[in-house]
Amino acid sequence: MKVKQVPSDFVVDERARLRAGDRGEHAVYRLRKEGVGTLEALRAVRRIWKVPARDVGFGGLKDRHAVTTQWVTIPRGPKRNLEQATFRLTYEGRSDVPMSRMLLEGNTFRIRLRDLSRDEAARVAARLADAAAHGLPAYFDDQRFGSVRGGGAFAALALVRGDAQGALRAVVATPTREDRGPVRRRKQALARAWGRWPEAAAACAGTPARAAFLRLAADPEDFVGAFAALDREERRLYASAWASAVWNRAVAARIEALVPDAERLALPGEAGSLPFPLDGRALAPFADAVLHLPSPRARADDPAWQAALDAALAADGVTAADLALDRRLGMDFRPTRRPVLFRPEDLVVAPAAPDDLNAGRVQLDLSFALRPGTYATLLLKRATFDMGGAKSIA
Repeated sequence: MKVKQVPSDFVVDERARLRAGDRGEHAVYRLRKEGVGTLEALRAVRRIWKVPARDVGFGGLKDRHAVTTQWVTIPRGPKRNLEQATFRLTYEGRSDVPMSRMLLEGNTFRIRLRDLSRDEAARVAARLADAAAHGLPAYFDDQRFGSVRGGGAFAALALVRGDAQGALRAVVATPTREDRGPVRRRKQALARAWGRWPEAAAACAGTPARAAFLRLAADPEDFVGAFAALDREERRLYASAWASAVWNRAVAARIEALVPDAERLALPGEAGSLPFPLDGRALAPFADAVLHLPSPRARADDPAWQAALDAALAADGVTAADLALDRRLGMDFRPTRRPVLFRPEDLVVAPAAPDDLNAGRVQLDLSFALRPGTYATLLLKRATFDMGGAKSIA
């Protein structure tokens, strides 16, 4: 079974409560991209148009290994398009409000699964129908944990433990599996230059990390200030990555307590194993459950869910009270409430058809919608379990 054999096999369109008209302070754009991440594309926009980072409004991060569209706003932005090799920014009009996560309504997906037998296609269709009827655990998927792939560490956890130097080193001087050649070489150079801050600053000239090492060159003990000098959106991603891993572990523990070993499967994840029941009906007790992400202030309505969250934090050697970080870091742990289960909406599975790229096999076309913050890749991994699907998804 193959997913994303070609980029057009995986198409994502963002839905938001944003309307482009003739008036408003914010220019509205549609960003269409392929083969590049959202933050990389927006950095290029900022560099070319000389726009401050804080001025670029967007909702979510879209997969680099797909064809995706999403909304972007820039206050008083130019009334023109911008086209690069991997993305196109199209001017759509004006708005009184900037794009943000608060305006997200979700995403629609058009996906083609390839290289299936007819029996496999039938099993995928049945599992998708089960997910639509009973839901799946709303785990954060691997895209959330790019900073820890291939031996990296959770920078936010190091900060919570009071190790700002370790956090900085994890981010800028620890290569991950996702790093391409130039990034990997730069991280290796920074690891070799660690402690010689002017040399480290020279090794990352032209990157956001340079500001961190200039800060250390001025004050070699100020690792909190150095971390705070990193890109603002990246810092927020580091916080959300670790918080998401803690949330996943809390949900996984409740599912393992609910469903016997013989009646569940476990999918591998970058930040830990993800248990699923074989029969979605086993999730009925969690149908209306909501669990907030870890925060120093919030408490879950259900004591059992709060106990699971506290246990997940304790596994990292911290408590919720430890999550109040230095304000300079701009990395608040917000108690975002997240339903424990999710379902694909408006699911349509077309009849299996001959695969135009894999002779003698069939392809399966799917379309569905998901609410903000949930993952089509997770749905596909569950639907294609035991067909090589977990390995095929980029």
